[in-house]
Amino acid sequence: MDTHWILRTLCLIGAVGMGSCGPMEPVGPYLDGAVQILDGVAPDVASECVDGQKRCVDNAFEVCMSGAWYEVKECVETCDPVLGCPEDFPEDAESYIWIANTTEGTLSKVNTKTTVEVARYHTCPLGTLCDPSRTSVNLHGDAVVTNRGAAPSSVTKFAASIDNCIDRNNSENIETSSGPTDVLPWGEDECMIWHTDLPDAAQFPQGSHGARATAWDGAEDPDSGLGGMVWTGTCNFDMTGNVRIYKLNGDTGAIEDSLDVAGISCAYGGAMDGRGNFWILDWLTTFSPVIVRIDMATFETESVGINCGYGITADSQGRIWTGGMNMMGSPGSNCVDRYDPATGTLDSLTINNAEFLRGIAVGVGKSEGYVWAADTPGTVYQIDATDMAVVGSYSFGSGLEMIGAAVDYEGYVWTVSMAQNATFKYDPDTATHDTVTIGTGPYTYSDMTGVQLKSVIIVN
Repeated sequence: MDTHWILRTLCLIGAVGMGSCGPMEPVGPYLDGAVQILDGVAPDVASECVDGQKRCVDNAFEVCMSGAWYEVKECVETCDPVLGCPEDFPEDAESYIWIANTTEGTLSKVNTKTTVEVARYHTCPLGTLCDPSRTSVNLHGDAVVTNRGAAPSSVTKFAASIDNCIDRNNSENIETSSGPTDVLPWGEDECMIWHTDLPDAAQFPQGSHGARATAWDGAEDPDSGLGGMVWTGTCNFDMTGNVRIYKLNGDTGAIEDSLDVAGISCAYGGAMDGRGNFWILDWLTTFSPVIVRIDMATFETESVGINCGYGITADSQGRIWTGGMNMMGSPGSNCVDRYDPATGTLDSLTINNAEFLRGIAVGVGKSEGYVWAADTPGTVYQIDATDMAVVGSYSFGSGLEMIGAAVDYEGYVWTVSMAQNATFKYDPDTATHDTVTIGTGPYTYSDMTGVQLKSVIIVN
């Protein structure tokens, strides 16, 4: 893998239609010794700003990084101070959320604009034993789902567009699911692109390796979907501290490489940071959570102790956010952590009213500037991403066993409820929500929409 990784800047923050951004050549300037700004445009150091802010100047879209304004790109049409150039946000762009139905052994594909489940798929040949739990969406919109059942664990890829499905029987038609009641037998859905079993427990020295943490690396072509790698981490649950990370070819599913990470027992969640690193979270080893940075080019690792962990994500500035319960603290010690690798700073916010925080997502569009944390009973907390303060909350009900949180391209906030077999679409502008019934036992809380990856895109 090319060791030169750069940030593709919204093209930097929350963009759609990444193909319009084009490639970026290594022409500088750089931030933190690694991050590169489009076209080498010098920063406006005369105008102070808060990191993450956006503006339009003379129809050029600018973003604040390290206290200075950097030009991202010049818009052909009218620039939007939040969304950027109009061509990056086509109104007719398709957008899906992919949710694993753990109990059912299926994957639901929901159109985020129409709130309709447009397809449902089996995720492996083992039916309900597949135990799918993590999804990740690439820049083209294709998804992978990780089946954590260790019999064996596996990863399966599905195409977002029917144009990318495979006519395996040469019928000149694509046989694929048309909705939740139309689930084709395993192997017959032609929008399933590949399926890869991970080495079973007998090949792993310390027992069961049920896979969990999963993320695309962002190196794929956003227009064609070709290229890119899928990174998947495993769990042992023996508390001896050793997990394995697999690197899978995004086109074929072939295992291209792997590494063992010592000192932790479970790669429970994972996220890409835009600087060539795959971050995994382990909250099980001695119940003292850590996040581990894995350099995808060199396989070098670095561990950082945090206060709370269960869900994990990364923002456009490369900061790592985690949400969860402080297992070593008093009951109800729920918190959200923000770790900045550039400064080594860890900030923490305690949410006393929460019962057990799990999913966490960074906002874009109408939810821009906030981080959203899902609490198990049924509340989502709105957190100011700069000040790290709770500025609002919204209850979907009670007893929902709410797992995941995600944000779609328009900025709507999505959560997943195991108890109701449903996903909720929340509108921050109106403080209302829609409900979409999906499969049984939905559990996903990873990057279900692909927005997190597009917000911190890495290219080689």
